[in-house]
This record gives sequence, structure tokens and C-alpha cells, in this order.
Amino acid sequence: MSLRVERVFVTILLFSVWLGVCTSFESSSDSVIVIELDGVINFGASELIKEGLDEAYKIDAKAVVLLLNTHGGSLDATFNIIDLIERSSIPVISFVHPKGATAWSAGTFIVLSSHVAAMAPFSILGSCAPRAYPTGELIQDPKLINSLTEFIVQRAKMHGRNETIAAKFVTENLNIGAEDAKNYGVIEKVATTAEELLDAVDGIDVEVAEEGRLTIQTRNAAVHYFGASIRVRVLRVISDPMIAYLLFTLGVFGVIFGFFTAGYEGEIIGGILLILGLIGLGFSVDLLPVVLITLGGVLVFVEMREPGLQFFGPAGIFCLSVGTLLLLRFDPTRWLISPEWYQFFMVTVIALVGILTGFSALVLYKIVKAKKKRLTVLELIGGIGRTLDEIGPEKVGFIRFRGEYWKARSDTIIKPNRRVKILAKEGPTLIVELIEEEVIAGDPEKSKPSQR
Repeated sequence: MSLRVERVFVTILLFSVWLGVCTSFESSSDSVIVIELDGVINFGASELIKEGLDEAYKIDAKAVVLLLNTHGGSLDATFNIIDLIERSSIPVISFVHPKGATAWSAGTFIVLSSHVAAMAPFSILGSCAPRAYPTGELIQDPKLINSLTEFIVQRAKMHGRNETIAAKFVTENLNIGAEDAKNYGVIEKVATTAEELLDAVDGIDVEVAEEGRLTIQTRNAAVHYFGASIRVRVLRVISDPMIAYLLFTLGVFGVIFGFFTAGYEGEIIGGILLILGLIGLGFSVDLLPVVLITLGGVLVFVEMREPGLQFFGPAGIFCLSVGTLLLLRFDPTRWLISPEWYQFFMVTVIALVGILTGFSALVLYKIVKAKKKRLTVLELIGGIGRTLDEIGPEKVGFIRFRGEYWKARSDTIIKPNRRVKILAKEGPTLIVELIEEEVIAGDPEKSKPSQR
């Protein structure tokens, strides 16, 4: 292991320890943990809540406050969060915060399932009706509507809240502001800050797991804002549908371009992005998108190997784009997303596909154009190039000749950055020999070579 790698490793280790220290609090029976839940509710969000509750158990906190500002998210993740709340022996207070914030769709389910529900002035609850993909139309399936309606009604009933309005959140896509929510018994409190809320909820009796009925005692409690671990922060980022889709798409194109360029950087980086994207997406993979992506890859491969066919390249790019888009499938039984966020998401996805398709077409055009200008054998023989990799009798590497990158080997071991003379050409590989022992000043060009 090199000294540089060791330093990087030690730095990461120390940084992780520092974060662990920052997210741990001294045990105090008068503490309250505050967890900020912004953005899409996904697997990373449920892990964030789990970590926060674990920290609350560790320090024997008086309560946990969830600061919610969300357009909705995964129904699976929402059910996981609700399950964590219902199994908690510490009161969980959901607080739609700050002023003007929203807890739409999945967020509303979480609020109504909490031991105490509160909102900041001008904040909004509602929009719980599921929507279809890709039209964005409201789902009218009675089985789905009835199951979601009964779920949220039972949670409202469990905590003594307005069951009628809870049902309308799903059946009529109802939205309601903070003051009306309090007046109609949907929530318990309206407050501006977490500290103000803690004073307001002090003395409220709630039912919690294991402990049964207890009285919340949060007046003058020490407030600790919970900081998530690196793992959860990464999950929160890659589980965002837009970011997960971007990672997956870039990964697919990275792997494809890596196959047709020198070295293994493209395949490695593309593979990593692809894996991160799949983890973030968490969607089932249908056969049709896989077939389209596979077919698209084959068509692009044929076009690159046999330039001038014209049809195969565009058809391959089209298959790749459509197949990738179809992979991202919103199942209405798994997602509760507000209409506004859904429309923004679809515009982003379409724009991303268009940009990547245009970029891919440009790269494909450049590759085909370069292949049409391939040098003849007579132009190659006797030419002087520069090694980019170490090459030898059994080791093929790349050399640079006239601005192009070629595979090459030699009867002797030749280090990088050495001048070589081209002796012959065997298929796509050049046979070269060393003509100068001194290392050429300066590094070879860093641009990505085209495979020959």
C-alpha cells in the first residue's frame, strides 16, 4: 500500500470517527432528539429515522421530533417509518416545519401515525391519492384506494384524530392548512419552532409501545439535532429517484463506452454508477427493458465495429434510451408522490434522456468518423509512436501515433513514455520496437483513446 493511499485511508477513518462523535450525545434524561426529514421519503429516510430512534433509546430521550418537509415518496419506506414509530417506546412528535412547508402524500401518512402531530403556520397536509405512471392520472382502483383509506383512517382513530378528513386525504386528494387542521382535530398543535412546540406538548398523555400510557415531559428539555451517519447520508442521496435514475443511466453509458475505449476506467466507473443506481432505484426489473437495453448495446456494438451501416447506431441508442426509461417504473401500490413533484420528476427524466441520447449520438458519430479515416498499413510501418502502457511479448498495451491510439506489443518489455518504431501490424495490434531508452519529458495525453 502506497504512502498516499495510507494517508487517504487514515483521513477517512479519522473523519468517520469524528462524525460518530458529533452524532453521539451524552446520556441525559432531559434530552429531545430532533430528526430533520427533508425531500423524498425513501429507504434512506427510513434508515435515518431508525438511527435517530436508536440514539434516542441510547440516551433515554424524553421524545423524538421529526421535522417534516416532503412531497412524498415510497410507500414501502413510509410503512417502515410508521412501523418504527408504532414500535417506539419513546413518544414521536411529527412537526411539519418550517412555515409554508408540506407533508404531502407519504408525509401525511407519517404525521397521522405519530404520537403527536403538529404543524408550523401556513404548512400543508394532504394529496394522498396515488397516481399512475407514466400518465400521472389519479388511480381509481377501488382495492388500492380502499386499502390506503382504511390504513390512514385507522391511524387517525388510534390517536383520536379526525377520521373523516383522514379518509378524504386519499379519496378526494384533500389538502388542509395548519390552522384548519388543528381546528378540525387532524393535528394537536401549531407552533413556529421546535422549542416552542416542546413547551406546547408538555403534559400531553400518549400511548407508546411497551410503556403503555405516559405523559410527555419536554418543557425546558435540551434539544439535540441528530446528524446521520455517512451510510445513511449516502443512502439518502442515491435513493432519491432522480439521482438514482441519473446514476443508473450514466452507469449504462459508461460501461458501453468503456468497451470501445482503451483501459478499464470506463467499465469500472460505469459499473460503480450502475450498481449505485440499482441500489437507489430498488425497482423490479422487467424482461422488456432488459431486452431493449441488451439489444441496444448489440446494435451500437455492430455500428462501431462496422461503421457506415447508418441504421444500427440510431436504433441502438433509441433502444438504450427507451429501455432505461422503462426500468424506472412507478408502481402505484408502492409510491405516494405529490402531483407537483411528479411533474417535475418526469420533465427531468425526459430532459436527461434527451441530453444523453444527443451526447451518445455525437460520440458515436465521432467514433465512426475516426474509423473511416483509418491509416493504411503502409502509412503505419516505420512510424514513430509513444507508449502509454507497459507492453511486452505477452502484454498488449496502447501507444499513441499521429494523435490516434493503437493496441501494440513488442518482443521485449517496454515501459510507458518510451519512443517506439512500428514494424508490422497483426490484425488490430501493432508490432513495435524500442528506439530510445530515455523517458520522454511530460506525461502522455490524458484524453481517452479509441480502441483499435
